[in-house]
Amino acid sequence: MKKLFYILLLSVTLFGVEFRVATYNVENLFDLEKSGTEYTEYIPFTGYGWNEKNYRRKLENISKVICDLKPDIIALQEIESAKALDALKRSVAECGIELPYSAIADEKPTTVKNALLSRFPILQKREIDPDGTLRIRNILEVKLDIEGSELTLFVNHWKSRSGPESMRIVSAEALMKRLENFKGEYILLGDFNSNWNEWRVIGRSKRLNDTGGVTGIGDILKTSRSKKAVTKKEIEPPYHTNLWLELPSGLRWSHNFFGRKSALDHIILPASMFDKHGINYVDRSFGSFKPSYLFSSNGAVYRWQKAKRGYGKHLGRGFSDHLPIYAEFTTGPFEFRKKSADKEYEAESGSAPASVSVAKLYEMVPGPCNLLLENVAVIYKKGPFAIIKREDDRAFLIYKDVEELVPGMRYDIVVKRLYRYRGLPEITRIDIAKVRTNTDIDPFFIFHPSRIDLKEHLNEVIGEIEGIYRRGYLYYGRGKKIKLYYRDRSKRPENGAKIVLKNVRVGIYKNRAELVID
Repeated sequence: MKKLFYILLLSVTLFGVEFRVATYNVENLFDLEKSGTEYTEYIPFTGYGWNEKNYRRKLENISKVICDLKPDIIALQEIESAKALDALKRSVAECGIELPYSAIADEKPTTVKNALLSRFPILQKREIDPDGTLRIRNILEVKLDIEGSELTLFVNHWKSRSGPESMRIVSAEALMKRLENFKGEYILLGDFNSNWNEWRVIGRSKRLNDTGGVTGIGDILKTSRSKKAVTKKEIEPPYHTNLWLELPSGLRWSHNFFGRKSALDHIILPASMFDKHGINYVDRSFGSFKPSYLFSSNGAVYRWQKAKRGYGKHLGRGFSDHLPIYAEFTTGPFEFRKKSADKEYEAESGSAPASVSVAKLYEMVPGPCNLLLENVAVIYKKGPFAIIKREDDRAFLIYKDVEELVPGMRYDIVVKRLYRYRGLPEITRIDIAKVRTNTDIDPFFIFHPSRIDLKEHLNEVIGEIEGIYRRGYLYYGRGKKIKLYYRDRSKRPENGAKIVLKNVRVGIYKNRAELVID
């Protein structure tokens, strides 16, 4: 027991506390109070249909994205007011993501504003006013307490591309002036309305290029040097690196405007995020969040829908015209990670991964790891979720890194990162060491749930369960009940309906078991 405690303590010391930072332009989250600054189609209770029903649907849809993304900190753009931000925070909490601390840049009465939700306490909030006018939005500056370490986030929403580059440079210069003598760890993030390689893009447009090719994101924020992007391996003060460089060039986009893909949203880091001190970036953890429901049938980003090609009545469907992006950070040291060249796993540390049981994962501290699960079967896969299990062992959830997994197949899997969500551990990064064979997954399912305590079988898959649905709960067996969580709330049955659920997984909500219908 003492030996196990030492191993867990060492993991905390070596890897630190890991947390996820995201940014998301939610496309016009307005409240239902008339303030006089709204866009015409968002004036509440008019013929455009911005009413209680559509407001609630917008909140539900955006909170679904945030809940599936699972950030510890999320920067937000296009929030109208503190009232709208508080409503979003409450909606997100309903699906189990607690982000109790919030801030919004509301010192200037702009139509939409920058905001932030956080699991970590806010130590200080201030705003940077780039030019004193309403045409340029304030930059939100928030200092957080990350388990005893301080981190400042600068949330940006620069002038749209309807204006020339000189209007974005105003924001860039104000931000860099603030950073000149800044002490401490920081992240620049948000919607910069600029491409990661804007110094190349701007030359193609006389309308945008009123600065002789100088760009806010490249030249002022110094993410480029001699018209080349600054990489994490060559970064030094006062330069910054853009995390889009972590992805292949074809995947560097978060906005799709009539087929033209661009990277308008960014997470930009200073050199101090790549050392052995303070807070650091977790290498190769950056990505754009792209579940299938954020895309329409033609492959376009499924933005909030309005009639008449976006100029008419609200239709109560869709999400945003941007995709969220995210990255992982740690209070431990930065370490470069190699990318495996093939499916034969090579341990990044030079040593083979330790073979463990699935049950052993429930005892591990969240963070980077190097553990081998041999001959596990994929017994469930829906969207970004998969469940693995081995005979005479527990089931375990894998989130997001599931593209190559096939239900009914057996694998040797190397677990690279563990995360804890709502009190339940999950795997968020894997390598496939070996593809074995297919298998019959029915024996892995639970077919008599009324005979067991489902809380003792978290992440298992229920083959079949039937009962009566009442106010969010399934009443089954002899006096038993369990909460149901529908990811698509429109699929919830009528109160009092008799229902049969097949192949649903056991999750957790407020320390109680629930059935998750993906």
